[in-house]
Amino acid sequence: MSPVKWEPKASTIAVVLGAGALFFSACAEPAFSVHTLDNELKTLQPVLTRLRQSPQAASSGHGMAYVFAGPERRGDKDLGSAEKTLYGYDLTDGRLVFATPSDVRSRFVVTQSVLAHREGAGDLVLRDARSGAARARVALSEGETLAGIAGDEGRIYYVTRVQADSKKGETGNRSFVTALDENGARLWRIPAPGTVGSPAATGGMVAVPFRYQELVVLDGRSGKELSRIRQKDEQIGFVRSAPGCFFYGVGDKGMAVLDESSVKAEKKKIAYLEPKLGERVRVFLSWDGYRPEQTQFSAFDRNRLLWDVPAAADPGAGKVADFTDGKAVLHSYRFFFNVETTGGRVRWAYSHPRQNIMSSDLSRDAVLFVAQDGELGALDRKSGARVFSDRLELKPGQQVLGATFDTAGSALQLASRGGDSKALPPVLDVLHSIIFDKDSSFISVKLFAVQTLGSLPGKDAAAELLRIVTAEGLPSQLAKAAGEVLIARRDADTADLLLAALKQSYDFLDDRRPRGIDILAKVAAAVAAKETVPALAERLLDPNTPAPALKEIVAALTDLGGVGSAQALRDLLLLYRADASFGNDLEPLRRAGEGLLKLDGEAGRRTLFYVALEPRTLPALSNHLGKLLADTAVRRNQPTKKR
Repeated sequence: MSPVKWEPKASTIAVVLGAGALFFSACAEPAFSVHTLDNELKTLQPVLTRLRQSPQAASSGHGMAYVFAGPERRGDKDLGSAEKTLYGYDLTDGRLVFATPSDVRSRFVVTQSVLAHREGAGDLVLRDARSGAARARVALSEGETLAGIAGDEGRIYYVTRVQADSKKGETGNRSFVTALDENGARLWRIPAPGTVGSPAATGGMVAVPFRYQELVVLDGRSGKELSRIRQKDEQIGFVRSAPGCFFYGVGDKGMAVLDESSVKAEKKKIAYLEPKLGERVRVFLSWDGYRPEQTQFSAFDRNRLLWDVPAAADPGAGKVADFTDGKAVLHSYRFFFNVETTGGRVRWAYSHPRQNIMSSDLSRDAVLFVAQDGELGALDRKSGARVFSDRLELKPGQQVLGATFDTAGSALQLASRGGDSKALPPVLDVLHSIIFDKDSSFISVKLFAVQTLGSLPGKDAAAELLRIVTAEGLPSQLAKAAGEVLIARRDADTADLLLAALKQSYDFLDDRRPRGIDILAKVAAAVAAKETVPALAERLLDPNTPAPALKEIVAALTDLGGVGSAQALRDLLLLYRADASFGNDLEPLRRAGEGLLKLDGEAGRRTLFYVALEPRTLPALSNHLGKLLADTAVRRNQPTKKR
C-alpha cells in the first residue's frame, strides 16, 4: 500500500462548531465543505445515472491532431529561437487545416468546437477547433498556478492553486475551480480549502481529486457539489474521463472505475484495475493530478501506458471486467508494445526509426502518434500494422514538442495516406532491433524487451537471449537480465545452444573474447544441461576465462556432476592452490574443494588432505580445507540414530 497523503479538513474548533451540520443533508453544504458527507450511495447514484444516460459527444466526423512545435525546450526554458506554432491537422481528410503562432504551455483540451490551452506565463486561450482562431483570452488571477484544464459540452473547466504565504501568517493551500462558456465568459468559480488536482469532465459534470484522498464531482452548469468519494486505504492521484464514465487513480499502480462499489472505498472492494506487466516496467497510467508542471508536454508523454476500458455490459453491476480486450499499449520513446495487461506478454511491437515519438493516444481502432520531426502516424491496434502516415512541414529550427488528438470517442476514419500493407515484422525481430539499437539511452526499454523475450515460446527466443548474454558492446545489465530470463524459462531443449555458446574461446587475431561465461554457467546448472560439462571444464581451466566467472563455473560443475566434473575441480585446486593471484578472492578454490568432496567421495578427501597439508598452499585456503575436512569427518563418524 502506498503512503497516503492527506490534508486536515478543519481545525478542532471548526469541527466542534460544525458538528450539528452533520444532521443536515450533504447537498445543503457548499462545494468542498468540510462538513459534506462522503461515500454516500444516495448522492453517488444520481451521478452514475446521469453518466450512463448522457448522450455520446456529437462527432464532426473528422479526427484532429493538434500539434505544438517550436525550439527545443527544457522544462519551461526554450533552447532556441525558432517560431512557436500550433498546427491543426485533419486526420480524416489527411491535410493541414491551420497553423497559427502560439506559445503553448499546456496540453490541449477539445470540447465540441472549442480548443483550449494555456499560453505564455498566465493566460488561457480559447480557440475555434477547426480554424485555430482565438475566441477569447482569459488571464489567470495573480499569484495562481494552473493545475489542470478539462472540457465538456462546450464548457471549459480549470483548476488553479495558491500557495500559502507563511510571511502573512497563512497556513494550507487554497484552490479554485472555474468554469467558462465557449466564449470565455465565467460561469462560476468555487474556492476550495485545500489542494485540488487536475479536473476531468464528461456527462455535464466535472470531477477533481481533492486533498490527495478524495474525489469530488461537481455539476458542470452550477458548480454545485453532487457527490464525494474518500478512499480509505490509498491516495487518489488523478481523475480521467471517458464518455459516460470517470476513472480515478488509486495508489501508484492502479485505478478504479467510478461506480456503486466506490462507496466501499477500499481497493479490494471497488472496481479496481491494475496492469501487471512485469517487474521491469514502471507503468504511468496518467499524469499526477497534483503536479502543475505535468500539465505541460513533457517526458511523461513519451513514457506511459495507453489504455481504455470498454463500456460495462451491465452498468449497475458495480464491476469492470478488464482493460479493452485485456490489452494496452506501452509507449516508450521510439517504441510501442501491445501488451496483455495480465502478465505483460507482447502481442506486437513497433520500433520507429530514428526520431522519438513525442505524443500518442488511442482511438477505438488505432494507435495515433506524432514524432519529433513532424511525422504523423497510426498503427492498427490489433495487428500493429502501419495504417496511416503523413508529415507536417515544420518551420526552420522547429521540432514537435507535443500533441493532443481529438477523435470524439468514436471510431476514427483515417485518410488513406501512407499505409503499409506489408506484414509487420515478427515480434522477435523487433525486439532484437530494440535491444541491439546503438542508442544507449533506452536501457529501461531494452530491459523490457529482454523480459518480453522470456514470454515468447520456442527455441528462437532462447537463442536470442543467449546472443544477448554473449554479445560484445551491450550494457552488462542486459546480459544479466537475459540470464535471469533464461533461468526462469528453464528450457530443457537448449543444451545444444548453451554448449555452442560455452565453446567460445579467446582469439587474439580475431579480437574475440569469451563473454557471459558466468551467466552461461548459471543457466546450464538451472536447466540441468549435463552435456555442457566438458565445455564448462575447459572454460574453468582456460587462463583467459575472467576470474569472476570461475566460481560460477565451479558451482555449475558441482550441481551438474557427471563425467569430468570432479576431475576439473581437482585440476583447478592442484594448479592454483599456491597462486598468489587468488589471494584476494579464494572463493573459486574454496568452492572447488567443497564440490570435489561432494562429487568424489574418498578420492576427493585424499586430494583435499594433500592440498591442505602441502606447504606451498595459500594459508587461507589450507585453513579452510582443514576445517572442512574436520567438520565432515565429525559428521561421518557420528552414529546413526536408531528409529
